[in-house]
Amino acid sequence: MKINCTACGKKYDPLKKNGICPACGMHVTEDQMALCQQNDRVRGDSVSEVLRSYLNERLRKQQTRSRLRDKKIQFILCGLLALAMVCVGLWGYFRYKDRLEYYRSQRGSETVSTGRYSAGDTVALSGRDAGNSVSVRITGCKVREDLAAKVEGGFKIIEVGYEDSGSEYSLKLSDAYVRTGSGGTASVLDRFYLQRLLDMTEDEIRDSEYEQGIYSGGPEGGKHKMLFAVPADETEHVVYIYKVSDIYADDKAIEELCEFTLREGESS
Repeated sequence: MKINCTACGKKYDPLKKNGICPACGMHVTEDQMALCQQNDRVRGDSVSEVLRSYLNERLRKQQTRSRLRDKKIQFILCGLLALAMVCVGLWGYFRYKDRLEYYRSQRGSETVSTGRYSAGDTVALSGRDAGNSVSVRITGCKVREDLAAKVEGGFKIIEVGYEDSGSEYSLKLSDAYVRTGSGGTASVLDRFYLQRLLDMTEDEIRDSEYEQGIYSGGPEGGKHKMLFAVPADETEHVVYIYKVSDIYADDKAIEELCEFTLREGESS
């Protein structure tokens, strides 16, 4: 790269003249010399010089290796990755064993006792810690005659009401289902069906008393409703809910199956 001498104005290549002007002997500055060296990496006065400088630049870049390409560092990184994979695998194995034991304990019906109740009875849905227990009272069961036109196939809609005593915050206490006289079971109608049956929006359902199981209404408790589709010729229904060891625990152990025998029109 040629520059003009700042003293006499002569144009020359400082790289070929060791930074000295051939006309007046003026030295170039360090910054000018560095700039010339940088710009001259792939340049030259002839094709051979351009090719030579280009190849030199490619070789320089290839020799500049990342530390991650060092074999020792790669060995350490591979070892750390393998250790992490082993740790994750062991964590997953022990987690799987814990969950498997938990589900086995839940499905062992021979170890779960059954309590029998009627409308108006109160059940504490936590068996171990009385301070954390929430009481639920099934208040009654009735047929929703206003929904009869929307149900076909020999079924009807019944409404089961209950009240809770309140808890620290709103949470689900138990699933609920009905056993029919023919031996079948009916789950609580979910929000999708409730919207169609009651002509309500999802937000309206969420703000109403209709629930998809046994829930606590928060510190002050509240009144709730559940809807079930049952055979039209049955007038007595058995509702099941669960009593658990600790309502606030993630892994709830079922301690009692609560069986409520309800007759249509009965309330308390």
